[in-house]
Amino acid sequence: MDEAEFRSAVENNMNFEEGHLGGYIRSNPIPAPSGLRIEHGDPATYSPGLWMWAFEKLGVRSVLDVGCGEGHCAAYFKELGCRVRGVDGSKQAKRDSVIPDHHVVHDFVDGPYEPEDEFDLVWSCEFVEHVEEKYRDHFLTTFSASKRYLMMTYASPGQPGWHHVNCQPESYWVEALQGIGFTMDELLTEEAREVASGGHFSHRGLVFVSV
Repeated sequence: MDEAEFRSAVENNMNFEEGHLGGYIRSNPIPAPSGLRIEHGDPATYSPGLWMWAFEKLGVRSVLDVGCGEGHCAAYFKELGCRVRGVDGSKQAKRDSVIPDHHVVHDFVDGPYEPEDEFDLVWSCEFVEHVEEKYRDHFLTTFSASKRYLMMTYASPGQPGWHHVNCQPESYWVEALQGIGFTMDELLTEEAREVASGGHFSHRGLVFVSV
């Protein structure tokens, strides 16, 4: 299967039906006619090696996944014994969630999601570019639920994708996160990108530390 066939198969599993709340890749544990098996949703966002690194090196024991889709990241951390929660606006994602008891439906157009408890890590992969800039502070408030680390990806200006409405350079997010008390750790970011060894995080992943 070449790259074009791969992307076509992935897009056939994409949720387009929910407008600005869609865009995630549905899991498909049964091989499609193309032969592609999408067991954990978007293969470019499923990063078990990176998550184990966060568990072992950073000592992460609680995780809030913002823009969680079906919850595959949170499910991985849950298997490690972590306290987890996922938040996503899609009702289809909740319906198909692999963490149904730890999955919250919330549309950031309506305001921030403010959990009562704090987390060691807020993880947010392929999410921030899907929310209009005028609603940015809503999810930044939610990011503040991290008491230690924030790991996120972003889409660069002009990067194509479903409902990409706030594609910004790295410097934009570094400044935005500084405004809520996080600083980007360049050494951890470099190491995390190497550990990710592919996918979105290896190209545009950032690691922030609460200060």
